[in-house]
Amino acid sequence: MISVLVAEKHAAVREAFAAILDSHEDVAVVATASSVREAINLAWIHQPDAALIDAQLPDDGGFHLVEQLSNSVPRCRSIMLTTVDMPCHVRRAYEQGAWAYLSKDLPFADIVHSLKDVHAGKHLIDLKTVGQVNQSPLTSRETDVLRMVARMGSTSEMAKEMHLSQGTINNYVSSILAKLGAANRVQALIIARENGWL
Repeated sequence: MISVLVAEKHAAVREAFAAILDSHEDVAVVATASSVREAINLAWIHQPDAALIDAQLPDDGGFHLVEQLSNSVPRCRSIMLTTVDMPCHVRRAYEQGAWAYLSKDLPFADIVHSLKDVHAGKHLIDLKTVGQVNQSPLTSRETDVLRMVARMGSTSEMAKEMHLSQGTINNYVSSILAKLGAANRVQALIIARENGWL
């Protein structure tokens, strides 16, 4: 029997995954969570064999949860589920300990099959993708904005310096956070610096 933790921010998706997984005789969902903090607490309690993790979880994001589980609940093998398929994200998931990096668009049957493969000890991360040149997903303008974030932080100051409206700056920042899978500006800066994009 494979015990599973489902960590997904959207209740409907979380419940659907749990129901599908529980319909298999050799799989049991032992807990579901809607945030990183809740998932870590439940993983400590239930010690699951595997975790299906939404990359866009609240708190610090799914990548942080993968890292936490790798360090504190090593028996639990993390499977990252995402709608964003970018080499830098695959690399980050791999480096933080994920066993698989899958699209949420996959049929449920494929996700269940992947779960069983991971439980059997098979990594499902494309190492060729991980090994690709780690190119920044940001445009040159977004990179400039992120540099401004590091220097100033204040949206109003950045808008004056770049001769843009505060709304435009906020749009750039939202795009940066989405592309980097970051929960906030500080996390975006950390990710960009770690990857050598700033």
